[in-house]
Amino acid sequence: MIQQEERQRNKPPGVRAYEWWLDNCAPSTERGNSFTKHDPAIRARLRRCRSNTDAATIPAAVSLAVRLQALRKDSDPADPRLDTVLGLARVLAFVTENTPKGPMRAAGWQQFPGENPNSQPAENQPRLAEARFRRLLSMKPGNEQVMGFIRLVTLLDGSVNVAQLSRDFLQWGRDETRRRWAFDYYAAAIAAPSPDDIPLSEDNA
Repeated sequence: MIQQEERQRNKPPGVRAYEWWLDNCAPSTERGNSFTKHDPAIRARLRRCRSNTDAATIPAAVSLAVRLQALRKDSDPADPRLDTVLGLARVLAFVTENTPKGPMRAAGWQQFPGENPNSQPAENQPRLAEARFRRLLSMKPGNEQVMGFIRLVTLLDGSVNVAQLSRDFLQWGRDETRRRWAFDYYAAAIAAPSPDDIPLSEDNA
């Protein structure tokens, strides 16, 4: 049991959040020879939350805080890390499919637009308008960040790489996260900082 807990702690936070999504919010998941359909009431309750305090009344959201070590016996309820994780639970309730692409690679330019974006073909155009992208980069932590991520997930029809979305949400206060979003949005991956290994399925989590 101790070794299992140690292995869990050693996993990147994005991977642990992905596993929580599989257990609580994925519409359906195939695990080995069993097929599990998750309780849609969990997703529905999280989606109805208007604040992270609302999310704190939902056991599934609290379990994410435990997995990410934002809630311990000696934790301060006012710890901003706890508030951030509760917000992440609300965001992940809107994800319906785990895909290879991270949020900005899915929402941004499909090829680097160069110096004249207006001349690019339609299939290269971003799903997220540049003005909205700039507003996303200026999001402040808290409910503004939660709502911004929810709108982004909705724009992507609920399909996104769950682990990368989670990592970026948790690290939103870091400049390198926003820079990576900018590189990804403009498909300038060669200049982007290398991200953590992000699983597509639980088999390689």
